[in-house]
Amino acid sequence: MKTRIRIAMIAALLAASGTAALAAEPQGWKVETTPYLWAAGLEGDVTVNGQKADFEKSFSDIFESVDMAGSILGVVQYNRFLFWGQADYFSMSTDNLDVEDQPEGGKLDVQMMLGELAVGYQLDGWMEGQTFDVLVGVRSLTFDNELTVYDKGTVSTEDPGEDSRVDGILVLRPSIPILPSKIDGLCFNPTLAIGAGDSDLVYELFPQIQYQITEHVVTRLGYRTVGYKLKGDKNEDNELNVNLAGLIFGVGVTF
Repeated sequence: MKTRIRIAMIAALLAASGTAALAAEPQGWKVETTPYLWAAGLEGDVTVNGQKADFEKSFSDIFESVDMAGSILGVVQYNRFLFWGQADYFSMSTDNLDVEDQPEGGKLDVQMMLGELAVGYQLDGWMEGQTFDVLVGVRSLTFDNELTVYDKGTVSTEDPGEDSRVDGILVLRPSIPILPSKIDGLCFNPTLAIGAGDSDLVYELFPQIQYQITEHVVTRLGYRTVGYKLKGDKNEDNELNVNLAGLIFGVGVTF
């Protein structure tokens, strides 16, 4: 009799927990669009037609030389299924480079377009309100590098106009509530990504705080690092190892 009672109690608990899980299931559509400012510094080295140059520029240095820049984040969710994307564009010119075997240095003109698209599924965490988005997708990089070595002339990428890369990526986006009993809508929502393909390695580390101010207004504040290691398709003497890192602040809309 006691065994039957225990079995009945366990069955009732399982049924209750199953009902609670169903009740907690995300329902319907959720959309976020957030333009943001990425105060990124630039560090790395570039080799164009065998000529190598090292560079390290802070955001204040780059800000003075940026011709145009823009960034946007988008997330579309239906129940537990997710579609996520980011896009960043930079057009800049930096001088006073440290060019290999050239004491006079040089100048680098860069146009760069980063794009990321991924699809995935949202899983529950081990505490109330915690979730984990697991996604797979692609990252594209289109760039045009022109390196001017003082007293030696100008060299550019081997393809007329531009070069491009497409890489597969694995993305993890946890969402962890911060002080949920005191502040509603505040969470730690980092983005972690790694991949390869046309590039030898791509990665992203993006710890950030997300705050849902109202039903339709959201802010994001964090520090984003994106790295690339790649070689030219037609000319392996062309190589780019670059790390962009800096603070991000954005204000977006949700519905």
